[in-house]
Amino acid sequence: MTALTLIKNARILTMDDEGTEGGSMLVQDGRVVEIDPPFDRSEAVTTVVDAGGRVVLPGFIDGHAHMEMIGYAWGIAVDIRPPAVRSMNELVAKLKAKAETLSAGRWILGQGIHYQDQHMEEGRYPDRNDLDRVSTQHPIVCRFSFHMNVFNSKALEVLGITRDTPDMDGGYIEHDVDGEPTGMTNDMWHAVGGPDWPLDELCPAIELAQSSYIANGVTGICEFSLLKGGVDALMSLEARDRLKIRVALYPKVPDVCSLEAATDGTMAERFRSVDADRLQLGGMKLFIDGGLTSKAAAMHEPYWGTDIIGDLAFEPAEFAAIVEALDGAGHQIAVHAIGDRAVDCVLDAFEALPGARKVDEGLHRIEHAGNAFWNAERSARFKAKSLLPVPQPPFIFTTAPGYRKNLGPERGKNLFPFRTMVVDDGFAVPGNSDAIGIHPKQHIPLFGIWCLVTRHMINGETLDDSQQIDVETALKMYTRYAARSIGREHEIGSLEPGKFADFIILDDDPRSVDLESLRDMAVRETWINGELVHRAA
Repeated sequence: MTALTLIKNARILTMDDEGTEGGSMLVQDGRVVEIDPPFDRSEAVTTVVDAGGRVVLPGFIDGHAHMEMIGYAWGIAVDIRPPAVRSMNELVAKLKAKAETLSAGRWILGQGIHYQDQHMEEGRYPDRNDLDRVSTQHPIVCRFSFHMNVFNSKALEVLGITRDTPDMDGGYIEHDVDGEPTGMTNDMWHAVGGPDWPLDELCPAIELAQSSYIANGVTGICEFSLLKGGVDALMSLEARDRLKIRVALYPKVPDVCSLEAATDGTMAERFRSVDADRLQLGGMKLFIDGGLTSKAAAMHEPYWGTDIIGDLAFEPAEFAAIVEALDGAGHQIAVHAIGDRAVDCVLDAFEALPGARKVDEGLHRIEHAGNAFWNAERSARFKAKSLLPVPQPPFIFTTAPGYRKNLGPERGKNLFPFRTMVVDDGFAVPGNSDAIGIHPKQHIPLFGIWCLVTRHMINGETLDDSQQIDVETALKMYTRYAARSIGREHEIGSLEPGKFADFIILDDDPRSVDLESLRDMAVRETWINGELVHRAA
């Protein structure tokens, strides 16, 4: 018999169907054996963990993660986020300090925040002229979301961007009054050949992001790989036993994984040599439009105060054919669609498929659906085809004010209606972050839960509190529902016999504390596969 670990003197919230709670848990070979074992097995137990009366929960799962992008933001980029940077002079000074440490020709990345223009003394984003003050010998890019990037003149030269460079469907290059590129691009990263950083820099950066996830109780993620190097880095980390959390990986088609590699088995073949319990190919990611923050999401009506409606990244017939091909190859499909026109286009494509996926396979998903534009008609279309909407809880705090600004007073009313979607309509919406390192807490599940139950926004206002949900439901979203969203509820997401012993220990019960304290509640211990991987100081 292999070693047994007994967790005792605990308040275990299993998050199973019956809401079972217990006082002890037996773990063997990385899996849960029993909750409240009814007989004495002390002679066989090799390790006893006294939880001291604390709360034990299943490990949190981030149902829409970008650990790769957080790695870039925290391990590679220069931090140009307010409040540390509030003027162009301060932004230039921080980037210049980095340039002085690098040889000419080396790329420099700056990491800002959504709507940074609203936090700057000048009331605008930087342009290529501002970044040229940093260096004309280093290519420089400043990222304000994945969708919005500003390049200096050297970077434009390296990438071959000129006044004649065409826009791609779903994105655009900004030009000044003379027709020259300003440096600002929206949803053009792959089209213009934005760079990857080398693995010897990216792997440690991803490990840095992983350590923060683990310290905040995250034991599994649904990782959407947006850059080619992300797939290589995760496979390298797994091969060297450096990947600790469970990753379901969804590479972006066609920029990270070609449609041919997705449908002929080439990408799947790469994963045959890895530990599927730790790293597996979850499905494929598509983009049908850009970001609402950059006014590139595809809308039926123009953005407030503009004539901009955004573009689709594919013609509807072409997109439907791609969806059909990926579905036919057996892949779970997750589609980025933010604008109402984009969501309707994706629904059309999914409705044309001959059948629907089963829950245990992982339902086809529409990422960001429900952040806005949710109504009874769209809800019915999701249900009829067994599709999963995946809106982002932390956006209530970080992004809702910007959505209101871009959508105007009427369309900006019904934002992030989680109570309607989860409680009334019955969708198992996964807890998730879509964090790329902009806000220091966005990737933290307890912060996301705080957003769900308080609906506080970054501007100090509260967003339509009739859409608040209770803590118990929010916990289900970040455990069972997130596991279900990637087709892994049979092995993670709750503490039940046979499932992996991925769990966390908290000092307090999130269901009974003051709601405001959820935002800063700490995780005392994180366990993955029955092994302690984090203990708070």
